[in-house]
Amino acid sequence: MIIFINKNKYYVFIHIPKNGGKYIRNKINDDKDNIIIKSYWDINLDLDLAHIPYLKKNEFIENNIDYNYFTYTRCPYHRIISAFLYKNYNKNIDDFKYFVKNTLTTYDFNNKFDYRIIHYYPQYLFICDENLYIPYNIKIDKLEDIGNPPKYDLTKYFDNSCINIINNIYSKDFLFLNYEIKNSV
Repeated sequence: MIIFINKNKYYVFIHIPKNGGKYIRNKINDDKDNIIIKSYWDINLDLDLAHIPYLKKNEFIENNIDYNYFTYTRCPYHRIISAFLYKNYNKNIDDFKYFVKNTLTTYDFNNKFDYRIIHYYPQYLFICDENLYIPYNIKIDKLEDIGNPPKYDLTKYFDNSCINIINNIYSKDFLFLNYEIKNSV
């Protein structure tokens, strides 16, 4: 999360993992019109402060300020591959398939936002309120619309079993964020 002022307006960037967050942070920092109030980046009490979700924002912002929230999302298929390769830089495609089928399926994506698995959390959880609704005051753009994030050959990384698992775990990402669901590779 990064909080800044631009032209007397307050902004909060919600950094969803593996969605170009470092790039966005650099753009925010490089803009001379921005005054950085706080840029969180560390682990504290088992929470990855770089990736503070909307649900936990009140622990980190001043409540008497009208903030403009924004974030970027990414196609869940490409995001999960990116997250796996980031966390397991020496692994291969077979390792990825094994991870999806045998490890990812065991994760509990709850509101504790466990920093050890934060990169695999569904995106909607970063931008939903306590009722699992996306508030009106969050501007959501797709990373694919502002840049050219890496695209992976899905036919190599996924078999039909993996596709079904991803479709299930990230079903609300597909629905809420309007990404196309694939039924097979």
